[in-house]
Amino acid sequence: MTKRSSALLSLVTAVSLVAPMAALAQQQQRREAPSLSEMSAALGVSEATLKTCVPAPGKPGAKGKPERPDAAKITDCLKAENAGLTVAAVEQTLRDFAPPPRKN
Repeated sequence: MTKRSSALLSLVTAVSLVAPMAALAQQQQRREAPSLSEMSAALGVSEATLKTCVPAPGKPGAKGKPERPDAAKITDCLKAENAGLTVAAVEQTLRDFAPPPRKN
């Protein structure tokens, strides 16, 4: 076996070993979105109202994380359907349903 074919064989072997590990690492970084049906039930509003009032997660900000949703604005919007909601209750529900932190 020549040096060139030996190097090529080593490269192919390395790629075949690294590719599955990279794919696994990428899958482990994905976090599941919170259940809107469970969150809406906890807040006493419909899922449609919750989707309207809670903004979609934004792109990462300066610290690498999306900005936190404004609980006061969300509460004002949700009060159209459940007047008894408080900002504290919405903040607690957002914390309860927040995805777990990423494992590095």
